[in-house]
Amino acid sequence: MAPLLDAADEAEWFGAIADLAETWGFDRILIAMLPRPTMRLEDAYLRSTYAPAWRQTYDDAGMVHFDPTVAHCLSRSAPLIWTPDIFSTAEQQSLYEEARSYGLRSGVSLPIHGPNQEAGMMCFVNDNMPSDGFRRDVNAALPSLVLLRDLVMDTSKRHLNSHAQTLLPKLTPRERECLKWTARGKSTWEISHILNCSEAVVNFHMKNIRTKFGVNSRRAAAVIAAQLGLIDPG
Repeated sequence: MAPLLDAADEAEWFGAIADLAETWGFDRILIAMLPRPTMRLEDAYLRSTYAPAWRQTYDDAGMVHFDPTVAHCLSRSAPLIWTPDIFSTAEQQSLYEEARSYGLRSGVSLPIHGPNQEAGMMCFVNDNMPSDGFRRDVNAALPSLVLLRDLVMDTSKRHLNSHAQTLLPKLTPRERECLKWTARGKSTWEISHILNCSEAVVNFHMKNIRTKFGVNSRRAAAVIAAQLGLIDPG
């Protein structure tokens, strides 16, 4: 595990993860994480050794929204060993059939649930048949895979932060002001007087803010903005 802990940059870090996975019989891996819970699945931090053509097909078809391994990892904590029967619907069966053509036949997905509400998954995959022998191999390797998953979570912070920075909502100066005063507990009426504008203007900015953050309340947007360092909550 030392190369992972001592990695100088992201490429070296991910390379160390892939090398470790290969020693346990998995020649393809995927790491996908949402740095914060309000992010879209499509905006996840993602690194993999999957075929680029498969990743493109997967993304273009929006498969993340019906992939049973993703649904499992977002809602469960236990590892999921891939079996044909977990791909139960017609679109899931089509997903699995196409994945197999890219060497993604058997695998195990480990959920990630981080201390700061990060959510995601690690997948360890090979082209073996999903047999009893594969399941025995997975069970034997599972303690090492779980340890690796935990180390990945602990060592990924700077990479996640860098990714999250590229996705920060772009706020206007007036939107920042509205959020700042919201974080300080001011009402729409109070903010309108502080900013010398109408309540309708404040509500207009708040609507745009909620859209940019993908949330239903201004309070949630203010909390996220403070966490991201976009405003000073005072």
